Amino acid sequence: MNILIDTALKGAILIAAAAIASYFLRGRSAAARHAAWTAAVIGHLALPALSIFVPQWNLGLIPEPAWMKSTVAAPAVTSIIEPASPEKTSIIHDDPASAVTPISQPTNPQPAAEQSSWIGRIKSTNISPVTLLWLIGSALVLIRLAIGTWKVGRLARQGARVDDGEWLSLTQRLANRLGISRPLTLLRGDRLAVPVTWGVVYPAVLLPPDSNEWPEERRRFVLVHEMAHVKRFDALTQLVAQIAIAVFWFDPLIWLAAHRMRVEREHACDDYVIRDGTKPSLYAGELLEMVQSIGTPSRETAAPAFAALAMARRSEFEGRMLAILDSRQDRHTLSRRSTVAASMLLAILVLPLAALRPFGARAASAEVVRGNNQKTDVAKAAVNDGRPNLNFSENACDSAMRVRRGTVSNLVHTDSGDEDGIPVLEYMSLSDAGCTQAAFVGTTVFANDRLISLGNEESFVTVSEVTPSTNRSIRITRRGNGTMEFSPRLNGSAVGFDDSMRAWLAKLLPAILSEAGVDAPQRVSRDLARGGVDAVLTRIAAIRSTSSRRAHYEALLDGRPLSSAEYDRVSRHVSHYLASSPSDLAAVLTRIAAGPAKGTKSLGAAVGALGRAQDALSNALEAQLGRSHSSSDTAQALTQYGVTDDPDMLLLALEGAADMSS
Repeated sequence: MNILIDTALKGAILIAAAAIASYFLRGRSAAARHAAWTAAVIGHLALPALSIFVPQWNLGLIPEPAWMKSTVAAPAVTSIIEPASPEKTSIIHDDPASAVTPISQPTNPQPAAEQSSWIGRIKSTNISPVTLLWLIGSALVLIRLAIGTWKVGRLARQGARVDDGEWLSLTQRLANRLGISRPLTLLRGDRLAVPVTWGVVYPAVLLPPDSNEWPEERRRFVLVHEMAHVKRFDALTQLVAQIAIAVFWFDPLIWLAAHRMRVEREHACDDYVIRDGTKPSLYAGELLEMVQSIGTPSRETAAPAFAALAMARRSEFEGRMLAILDSRQDRHTLSRRSTVAASMLLAILVLPLAALRPFGARAASAEVVRGNNQKTDVAKAAVNDGRPNLNFSENACDSAMRVRRGTVSNLVHTDSGDEDGIPVLEYMSLSDAGCTQAAFVGTTVFANDRLISLGNEESFVTVSEVTPSTNRSIRITRRGNGTMEFSPRLNGSAVGFDDSMRAWLAKLLPAILSEAGVDAPQRVSRDLARGGVDAVLTRIAAIRSTSSRRAHYEALLDGRPLSSAEYDRVSRHVSHYLASSPSDLAAVLTRIAAGPAKGTKSLGAAVGALGRAQDALSNALEAQLGRSHSSSDTAQALTQYGVTDDPDMLLLALEGAADMSS
């Protein structure tokens, strides 16, 4: 609904442009004015789709209105997560004196009577009232179109195919003259008042029952008028207008544009008749006779205006008479050059409107989460008025999904929050499967990869996931009584924190924390207890972020003592999974080289383990040098690996330097 309302507001600019163009084209042909209104309607429909794919153009001219907010003041359903037991709780903040806030207030379920009512059933579908109202309106417009199409089809089924030689010969001559190659079917109805045309691929003209008695002149101008609809593809533009009305039925401007399209379309077809040689006074008189017959017992209908193209209608007759009898009227058709120019002008207007974001960008909330034993060396972000300076906007995933084109990235931004600043952690992961974004602001408490509580009322968490088919997000804030409030959204609409949202968050949050390297020591400890070193290495292999892999490797090396065989497995694992990051690889392998002596019971075993770790470090350096394609790459690798007191490593680095050509 946000997209539709935003499109309707932008579409008002297109309608205004069409109205201005129509005013200045009042002395030109009706075909030009019809093209202006048609372009506005097509642009209206194109805006929602284009806004998804074109890059955003953020102006920040006005504050973002409330109806575009991604959070709501009072969500339909809130939920509280019970805290884990104290021995399993890991508190992620700077103040060791802080305690976990007990959270035990239950949610307020809907009354049973309301759940059994139709209101309760509507609420359970997670559809907002505004969205439901829009769906009802669109359905009514589409049902109206379907009924009108059915009525026209019934008229055709009840009619008879015209096989009169005079009619068919005249039709063929006029088709050749107008350049119409598509086959045209002539039918004759029983109670039809005026000729009617419909059909895009296979057009058909339904004639009144007394059409066989018409003189040659009336036959000719009727066929010219109806075949002008076929040549101009008016049935297609009429269908586009009805689709636009179904989507934007709440916008009165789209109804106005569709009405003006219909009026100018008939004027343009009248121009075909006048250009073909029919006297305006004769044509006006014949149309007047047709209009007067509409509604009589023998000719009761003119077919629905929204489902077919009727030759004459009472509501539009006066303006058509004035246009037909106006000798100063320009009656030329729209040339191919004018059509191309109009299309280019439409693109010039629509593309910037689709990209336009006039509202001030909402800063996504995020915060750094630091483990008890995890020390992160990060640059301090600027802090304004006590609020964090965030790198990723809240709709960064929406923008990234539009331009991803095979991009795979994993981004983590942290701010330690020193000097009275707010700690911040921002995470964003992008792939062809979708985009995941999270932000943690202030003090947060985790246990077993679950969010337990927020440290103060300024702390909050946002998590979102955008896929080609679904957009889910949730904002978690702290109430005054210490409980957490959840405000989830699904495809832009506020929904309740139901079982599906709980399952989504329970699945996504551990993956985010793991990729961001949050709580690595506790996570490694749990994996060691569950499956030993192999379980830890399996988890690390599934992590995409090299910095997070390093954090988990270091947590493993700083944990319980490892055996010689375990050091061997870890060194081989590190050489493979950190090969793309020389600095991280060198840091972990150096720690491995210094670590085996702590985990061995004999001097011989310690020396053997140390030698194997150094061999792994040497092999990693050789592999890195083999991937280097320039002297600068080689120099960088040698600098990272050569800062050591080990003679063998220094010798290996010097040998590599001797081979450099620069």
